[in-house]
Amino acid sequence: MIYELRTYQLVVGGLPDYLEVARTKILPGVAEYGLKPVGFWYTEAGDLNQVVHLWAYNDLNERQEKWSQWARDPRRAEVLAKLRGIVLHQSNKFLSPTDFSPMK
Repeated sequence: MIYELRTYQLVVGGLPDYLEVARTKILPGVAEYGLKPVGFWYTEAGDLNQVVHLWAYNDLNERQEKWSQWARDPRRAEVLAKLRGIVLHQSNKFLSPTDFSPMK
């Protein structure tokens, strides 16, 4: 299992528009390809105007296959057009789970 942490830096005031696009376009669209976030948050302190998603995959091949399917979906162009003036920067990090847990 691997995890992908995606952080999107938004323009000031862009959060409501981003969340609406995510709710009505992104999440329903990617769900058709088996993609569902493990978590979906926005920041209220620290680095503001950020949205953070956490996704889980069996491996990198599964991730590549599913996101490639979404990339070919014609609805994706509409999503990108709506987000073009809202998202300033995107950062992706791959995380691997460890056997160590401070809670044990």
